[in-house]
Amino acid sequence: MKVFISYKNSELKGDTSKDVERAILATTTVITQNLKKNPHFAGVQEVSLSLTLCGKAKIRTLNREYRHKDKATDVLSFPIYDNLRPDKLVLEKNLAQMDLGDLVICREIAMKQATEFGVTYPQEIIHLMVHGFLHLLGFDHEVSKREEEIMEAYETKLVKAIYNKFKPAK
Repeated sequence: MKVFISYKNSELKGDTSKDVERAILATTTVITQNLKKNPHFAGVQEVSLSLTLCGKAKIRTLNREYRHKDKATDVLSFPIYDNLRPDKLVLEKNLAQMDLGDLVICREIAMKQATEFGVTYPQEIIHLMVHGFLHLLGFDHEVSKREEEIMEAYETKLVKAIYNKFKPAK
């Protein structure tokens, strides 16, 4: 199985760009390994999602339009499927290609959170990609405390696995 993540960001330059690209590659690798374990993806050869890194104004507009919250946020997810959790949905078998949806991450908020959390900007991009990816699969921490705990456990596990593969530029 191959996972393709296309991303848009015209403002990345220098080592930051290289590190973000490495972070995206490490995230893609771990996501691929985990999707192979999900029975919904048996027989799926290619999985894709899009990633956009944008500014506060753009993400605020999207958040207002789609979630009716008039404020900037760190990450938004726009899933194609309602729920891809192993216990929830059965997909058509032998689906060769599957698009999971779109992720939008706010650069400024990611940079601010990286400083607050004591991690690098690319590491925060990894965390936000994982968080958004889990939403694409149908996890939702806003539904209940139990769902929040389940999502947080998966998020922690995936982020740790990705951090182990992520090698920043020297």
